Amino acid sequence: MKNIVCLVLAICLGLLIYTPAKAAGGIYASGGTTKTAGQNFTINVTASGASFNAFQGKISVSGPVSIVSFGAGSATWVRQPSNGAQFIGMTTSTQTSLRIATITLKGTQAGSGSVSVSGVQLASNGSVVGSGAGGTSFTILRAPVMPGPVTVTSSSHPDQTISYDISTIVLSWEKGSGVTGFAYLLDQVADTTPPQQVTSADTTATYPDQNLGTYYFHIRAQNGDGWGPATHFKIGVKAKLDKSLAKPYKITITKAVKFTNNVKDGTVTGLVIRGITKPGYIANINITPLPTIPEGKSLSVVSDKKTGQFRLLIDFPIASGFHLLTVQAQKDKILTPISDEVRFEIEQRNGGSIVILSDKDAKKTVVAQKTLLQKYGRDAILVGGTALILLVIYFLVRLIRRPRGQKNEKKKPSFQW
Repeated sequence: MKNIVCLVLAICLGLLIYTPAKAAGGIYASGGTTKTAGQNFTINVTASGASFNAFQGKISVSGPVSIVSFGAGSATWVRQPSNGAQFIGMTTSTQTSLRIATITLKGTQAGSGSVSVSGVQLASNGSVVGSGAGGTSFTILRAPVMPGPVTVTSSSHPDQTISYDISTIVLSWEKGSGVTGFAYLLDQVADTTPPQQVTSADTTATYPDQNLGTYYFHIRAQNGDGWGPATHFKIGVKAKLDKSLAKPYKITITKAVKFTNNVKDGTVTGLVIRGITKPGYIANINITPLPTIPEGKSLSVVSDKKTGQFRLLIDFPIASGFHLLTVQAQKDKILTPISDEVRFEIEQRNGGSIVILSDKDAKKTVVAQKTLLQKYGRDAILVGGTALILLVIYFLVRLIRRPRGQKNEKKKPSFQW
């Protein structure tokens, strides 16, 4: 170990005091590039151009960057390379090219800078074989600042959670600083991203006479650096209630000709719902609780164009028990008022029947329930009270009839030995 240190010192002394007539090799930096602030990049420092086994010099980093890492090569180092400090090293064998350092830099702001190498000397067995040096420059550009999400409002459909009976959609949005245009569109898909093509620089849009349904307005902004993220605004359009129209009436529920009573499953199949509404309107029937509707079936039917009569056959299972039915008719974007409630019970006794319940029936049911509750409650009290009284009487009788000692009872002889 002592011999190696002496050898290194001798080589370094030779590097410092000996100057050759000609220097062919050198140490150079490479990797200069153009990056944006916030990005990392790498600079390599390499000794080359001559056969050498020792070297020295200094590396300097300047410009709008921070040093992420400063790695030395695989030489035997007396003094490792670092920014602004002299490095001294040697190799175990003669080299013609060796990476002295790998420097990772990060751009911090816009500007330019460089990595330079100076004070270079390459030596081979104590003789200087090169003193060339070279640096590399780089440019840091401003990091792009994309537009943020666009804030959208609607004067026609302000609440995204509510559907409005307004078919014309009116939208507006804010224009942020530096924004040059917008890409936007209206469709019925929740997460569409508009293509990177300016639709308009305006801040309003109107879509008249839309059909019923749920719509989404998608918009993104552009500035000199690029495109921002998409904003999605939900719009619900529903039919408008026309209070001047008559509500559906004369609603009946009867058994169909093909009526099936499935006692095992607790369902029946084959009901017919009839009524009258605005001629040519679609009668939308709502049943509570809602039965399971098979694919291809619905609870809607078009009324007669002249008489307004409608008939709907329910040819799929519906549970027995109590039900509530209402009808509301619709044509295009117009709704009639909702019909009066029709309460009915599906009974499965004696082959099955449909019983329409009136308000009086409902009251009778409530009264009957209260009566039963009161009756059973009173009976429970009577039974409990009677049992308690009988129990008390039983113990009193036992107490009264308890046997007494007899007067002429002979005394038992005392025990004698």
